[in-house]
Amino acid sequence: MAATFQISEVFTSIQGEGEVIGIPSHFIRLYRCDLTCSWCDSKYTWLRQDQAVEGKDYTVMGVEQLQEWLAKEPKAPLVTLTGGEPMLQPILPLVAALEAQGYQVVIETNGRYTPEQALLDVVHHWAVSPKLKNAGMEVQWGPLDWLGKTQNYYLKFVVCDPPIDLPEVQEFVESRGLPSTKVILQPNGLAPDYEAVLLHLADAVRGRGVPYRVLPQLHRQLWGLQRGI
Repeated sequence: MAATFQISEVFTSIQGEGEVIGIPSHFIRLYRCDLTCSWCDSKYTWLRQDQAVEGKDYTVMGVEQLQEWLAKEPKAPLVTLTGGEPMLQPILPLVAALEAQGYQVVIETNGRYTPEQALLDVVHHWAVSPKLKNAGMEVQWGPLDWLGKTQNYYLKFVVCDPPIDLPEVQEFVESRGLPSTKVILQPNGLAPDYEAVLLHLADAVRGRGVPYRVLPQLHRQLWGLQRGI
């Protein structure tokens, strides 16, 4: 039986985050998430997950349907699988098909699920976003050993209160032996004064002397909190 996926939305835009920031990308946003982050900008992918209605909360699409959608879109080198949490669905057939078409695939994940080796072999960029306490949950994080099987990843942390959050980032990274060169920090995208919180984060990183990159959400700066762009 051909794999199908619960899809929240599809659209083409510019990648707004991480090491691939600024590159045109197709986005496939998968429905469902296992976390409920207080600052999440896509709560529509999980707020109704226990009573989701097909055709309202999500659309079921297969690989061929997604390929047909891509064929009608302006060309872009990346396809980003985001969510929600993409690793909750059996995405390997989709990723393999996209890779065979020449796309570079980005998977945005919280990192709690260990990918199978076949998936590690074909994904070009793992955007791994562990959640700090500022997400409003008590989450147990493992050692993330699977990151040792690939170099194609970067870590994204949302920082809301730099004096509290930056030490937590350091402890998380250093206790797992993760390289600081892989760490990217970004402010809360829901903050109404986005430019101010971005500047506050940059000043805090500069003052603390930590070797992490500070990057904005480019899409947040360009289009605000619009959905599907």
